[in-house]
Amino acid sequence: MRITFPSDTKDVIDEIRETIGREITVYVTVTGVPCSICTLDPATELSTDPYCLECGGNYYKETLSAWVCSAHVRWLKVDQPLWTPGGIIDRGDCYITIAYSGVALANIKKSHHFVVDDEDLYMKHYILKGVPTLNRIKVTLLESPNTD
Repeated sequence: MRITFPSDTKDVIDEIRETIGREITVYVTVTGVPCSICTLDPATELSTDPYCLECGGNYYKETLSAWVCSAHVRWLKVDQPLWTPGGIIDRGDCYITIAYSGVALANIKKSHHFVVDDEDLYMKHYILKGVPTLNRIKVTLLESPNTD
């Protein structure tokens, strides 16, 4: 038996995301930004000033860049309560689903943190979804950094 998928599956999913989705901000770690105070020592590939206050002697520094996209947002504590013998536990987990693209995947992989509904969240993991071709990325977010 051969399963056929409608040709407009991705379009339908994108329309749903546009209708019920919200803008989120992904802060991406950008490396290789040259220091504006000191100079590069070509022999060591480090700063000429090992005590530079801006780069710490590395010459190249890391910074964060904001990337805004539309996402379907689900908060676990509202959408899927965790029932225990003692009652409901609010874990604060959040799931977001965004459209798949090379840029989106690269930004998710290099993400430092996310801002969803004015909350700072940190990535636990992500999975690629979609059949027959990849069309979305589902990311699990936590309220505190993952210490695994």
